[in-house]
Amino acid sequence: MSKLIIVSSKLPFEITDNGKEPEISGKAGGTSASLNAFYRHLKCCWVGWNGNENIRLSEKQQEEIDLQYERKKCYPVELGEQEVNYYYGFCNRTVWPLFHYFTHLSELKPEFWEYYQKVNRKFAFKVLEHAEKGDKIWVHDFHLMLVPRMIREANPDLSIGFFMHIPFPSFEIFRILPWRRELVEGILGADLIGFHSFDYERHFMSSVRRLLGYDSVLNTVRMEERVVKVDNFPMGIDYDRVQQEAVDCRSNPECRISEGFSNLLGPAGRKNGHKVILSIDRLDYAKGIPSRLEAFEMFLKTNPRYLEKVTLALFVVPSREIVTEYKRQRRKIEELVGRINGEYGTVNWMPILYFYRPVTREETIELYTLSDIALVTPLRDGMNLMAKEYMAARIDGTGVLILSEMAGASKEMSETLLVNPHNREEIAGALKKAIKMPAEEQKNINSIIRKRLRIYNEEKWADDIIKSLENVKKLQETNLTRKVSDDVSEIFTTIYNKSNSRIIFLDYDGTLTGFHNDPQKASPNDELYEILRSLTADKKNHVVIISGRDKETLGKWFSDFPNITFIAEHGVWVKEQGKRWSMLEKIDRAWMESIRPTISFYVDRTPRSLLEEKNYSLVWHYRHADPDLGEIRAWELKDELRELVSNLNLEIMDGDKVIEVKNSGINKGRAAAQQLAGKDYEFILAIGDDWTDEYTFGAMPEQAITIKVGTKPTKARYYTDSVETVRGLLKELTDTADISKIRQEP
Repeated sequence: MSKLIIVSSKLPFEITDNGKEPEISGKAGGTSASLNAFYRHLKCCWVGWNGNENIRLSEKQQEEIDLQYERKKCYPVELGEQEVNYYYGFCNRTVWPLFHYFTHLSELKPEFWEYYQKVNRKFAFKVLEHAEKGDKIWVHDFHLMLVPRMIREANPDLSIGFFMHIPFPSFEIFRILPWRRELVEGILGADLIGFHSFDYERHFMSSVRRLLGYDSVLNTVRMEERVVKVDNFPMGIDYDRVQQEAVDCRSNPECRISEGFSNLLGPAGRKNGHKVILSIDRLDYAKGIPSRLEAFEMFLKTNPRYLEKVTLALFVVPSREIVTEYKRQRRKIEELVGRINGEYGTVNWMPILYFYRPVTREETIELYTLSDIALVTPLRDGMNLMAKEYMAARIDGTGVLILSEMAGASKEMSETLLVNPHNREEIAGALKKAIKMPAEEQKNINSIIRKRLRIYNEEKWADDIIKSLENVKKLQETNLTRKVSDDVSEIFTTIYNKSNSRIIFLDYDGTLTGFHNDPQKASPNDELYEILRSLTADKKNHVVIISGRDKETLGKWFSDFPNITFIAEHGVWVKEQGKRWSMLEKIDRAWMESIRPTISFYVDRTPRSLLEEKNYSLVWHYRHADPDLGEIRAWELKDELRELVSNLNLEIMDGDKVIEVKNSGINKGRAAAQQLAGKDYEFILAIGDDWTDEYTFGAMPEQAITIKVGTKPTKARYYTDSVETVRGLLKELTDTADISKIRQEP
């Protein structure tokens, strides 16, 4: 039976030393803790680093710990003393600051990258040791971005998912990384790629398009014979568990952080409507704690009537204390706390109760239940589950959440008080509004949010991802487009050699030759002429070049090939073998005067785009424009053109980085069908790269060999990756044909 293998930087259990014998115990917090309930429910296995840096084990103790991990179906990845640098180096000092938009803190050290590659390879090998046919692999987060591709290359049949728990930055930020391409290629080794929000998904797809040239269609990317789906799955919480913990805390008189603290924040300390504002975060510059304190200071300054009536309970959990910037953050926080308490505090009241220490799960839940307002204002955050847990723990329905619009959770919790974490005035205003908000209004708002959180909980989140991964595999299995491999090519040549009558349809740009900045400079070279001479030398072959180019250009380039049939301008003109050009259908050009100014306007607005005028069509090329700008301008142009062409009997053809306007009803498919009419060919081959060539593929009979150049969705039965491979295939057809003739001679 197939299993699920979860792969994360750390295992959900850690080694603890209780003074007797070391043992493993469950971890609180982090990705592994969030997945723990799902992990137990499915009885899957887990690959990760044990995080054991400080505890030294004897050989016997290590054996016992290994047995404990094995019972939990955990497979530890052992990291040497230097290899741990991958975590504290590339992960924490390169990727983390960059992906959270702190570019000035990102250290781009080659040695960090070397360790990152090495450790990712270790993780991949550990997965492959335990993976079997039919298994699903679920890789987590920025620590392991190379792992999906490493696993894919070793075992292409495995089903692989990847989920990013932190923000994925815009391309302008991501491009700073010297190893940006390798990271994107690594992630694309997965079949399903998940993010918390559509923004992160959009940023990733922009990087894919700009770095690798892959476009997405309905959030899928076609990579050779594999379809990759990219989607957003906002992570949920274990809602029922949090709520039950809050109920237990309320009913348990011993559920107290400390007697003194409980007196301050509990009912005894709530005189004259005293309000408690809660802030819990680990020490991290991305959390924006100094900005939060400055906003609270502004609130006190501008609202003096709330002095001694409000308290900020500030909990900062130690984290990455060996990193210089984290030490600097702590100093700044403590300086601000001291200044604010010194400025506004009295003998009986301190505006900020500051705690720098770990906070247990029980303490966290009690803090949720005791506080009136939760202040969650990170400068950048992938999701922020604390915001969701606060809402789930408010079992009486009250409580106000002030949430940063830079946190992924804001996309699901828009009913809360959303603020720009960089705007101190806005946060101060939100604090005042939260304090004044009536309980009934709080309950109305929170009921909407709590219902949403209850439905889309942690289990639903994980279940949706696993089901989506299964659906992607089904989509891949139904995708019948196969790559023209050596074996497939051999089959083609066998059919070719056995056939006595053949017709070969060949598109020109992007099929027989590559694209050029100036379309008029893409003339054939000697290699292409030689291929066409070899094809047309065989009297069994009827070669048809079917192109969007104008008849004058094709006539000039191929004047020495009277035995080729040419179809120009997508089917407007035809030149049969040995004959003159003739128009397939009567059309006019009068409409061009009204359309040309609109396209010219978009040429001016889109650098490196150009207008090509053909006899009976106008073409806007944007292949060399900025990919994102080109796509936006293409949508804008199509919208404008639709209104213009509605009464002109024109058609807008959306090709590969081109928009072409021409007379309606004329396409390559109709022209190709006329070439096939009334004839019985034993071998039919059609090759093209563009959206316009889909008409040709659609007009072909079932037995035809249809080949798409490129990896975009297509009606063709096969695909190949480049102009060079097309030329190689055509050479192979003619070469094997010559060999077979020689062999038949006595």
